[in-house]
Amino acid sequence: MPILDKDTSIQSNVSLWEITESCSELFELFENEAEINTVIQSFKSESKIKQFLASRLLLKVEFGNWKTHHNPNGKPHPINNSSEISITHDRGIVGLIKSTTPCGIDIQEITPKVIRVKSKFINENDFHFQSEKEKDLTVVWCAKETLYKINGDPNIFFKEHMIIEKSNQENILIGKIIHPEFRKDYKLKVHIIENFCLVYTFDNT
Repeated sequence: MPILDKDTSIQSNVSLWEITESCSELFELFENEAEINTVIQSFKSESKIKQFLASRLLLKVEFGNWKTHHNPNGKPHPINNSSEISITHDRGIVGLIKSTTPCGIDIQEITPKVIRVKSKFINENDFHFQSEKEKDLTVVWCAKETLYKINGDPNIFFKEHMIIEKSNQENILIGKIIHPEFRKDYKLKVHIIENFCLVYTFDNT
């Protein structure tokens, strides 16, 4: 099955797809819809084509339609459905979260690159501020990407306006957006899947 078998601790509103198919195999799952073929013609990278097709297949599974429209900040919404969604992809894994409230999701491969860019996204209030471990820093990065994807506001910056804190629950973080115009706290759930970090909004009613 292309949809990953998930640990039962991953919430049921989160879907993951491991891309093992070729571009042509993914395209065939759309029953050769001409419209999506037109969309992917503008993509130059095979990996980007695969990620796009897999993410739209997740939408098709969840909503019966792969098409989306976007708000002014670029956040996607399913066609003819009031659900909130967020989409993520890295390497060969694509993820989708759906919710009745604004939501976010991010997945990243754990690599040394995150150490080199640490100063661009982490601040002294983040709980892994002093860490130089790839896993720790990737968790913070994913958490902040998840916060950003909730509404995609370009005026919210990772280092200046976001704080990631531990909670008293296992694998649950508190993500805070502290901006001059508003403040909002979110619960975030963390999973380590092989060499990937997955973070998504959790129980934010």
